[in-house]
Amino acid sequence: MVVDKNDQTIFKVAQNNPEILKKLNNKPARITINGKRHYETPFFTGPAASVTAIISETASQQSKRKLEMWAKNNPGMKEAAAERGTAIHSCMEQYLKKEKFDVPKEYQEFWGGMESLLNQFDEVIWAETPLYDKHKYTLSSDGIGRVWGQDEEERPWVGSPDIIGVVKNKLTLADLKTSVKPYSRWWPKNLEKGTVEWRNLLGGYMKFQKTCLQLGAYALAIEQTLNMKVQQAAILVSTPDKTQLFKISRNHLDICQEKWLKIVAEYYDNLNNCSVYDPDLI
Repeated sequence: MVVDKNDQTIFKVAQNNPEILKKLNNKPARITINGKRHYETPFFTGPAASVTAIISETASQQSKRKLEMWAKNNPGMKEAAAERGTAIHSCMEQYLKKEKFDVPKEYQEFWGGMESLLNQFDEVIWAETPLYDKHKYTLSSDGIGRVWGQDEEERPWVGSPDIIGVVKNKLTLADLKTSVKPYSRWWPKNLEKGTVEWRNLLGGYMKFQKTCLQLGAYALAIEQTLNMKVQQAAILVSTPDKTQLFKISRNHLDICQEKWLKIVAEYYDNLNNCSVYDPDLI
């Protein structure tokens, strides 16, 4: 049982035909296809790539090579960063849900200023998973909260937002990042190219841009899944030295959404143009 082509948003499905989502939620949310994270969907198109997988797959070849070289030259760093991110995200979730938690000793420097940022939320609607029963249709059997989106051509994507809440009467979407080095909103044009400071700020700028794309993708999916329009967004960055807050206005978020839709089109165009050789198939 799936959502028919040219049918309706996930929110309307949840209201009018909840059995579709109940059946979907009886199985794990995530699956791996060709080494990339995908999510089960109620769409006729089947499983859909995650937001991060789509961004990764549409990155330039130069960016992919740099990432591969970095991983090769820094063995274990990628795994360590993932463990750190998981730990801090877990603390964030428990803090916002007013549950007891302990910050692991090795990550305490990353938690330093986080509570003061999280305290700005007057109401929390989502912290990794939905807090209200009316949104439980987004929760899978293995405890993964996710939102589904499609463009006008019905090309889907799925993601798991970090935080949705209300700040000063504005519905706010926030994404939490942990990083050894700070993020940057601006291209380091005033620094000498190739210096350590220039490279660090360039890396922070690229991470900032990537996160903006994620926020654009999540905001669109939230509107289609929860029937809620995000009014502003924020990037919360936890580093050993400081905690950063980047506010993303609604106008900026509109630009992020436009960029995201172009990336979705590119991703699916690449899939359609890709032919895989299999000697057992005609």
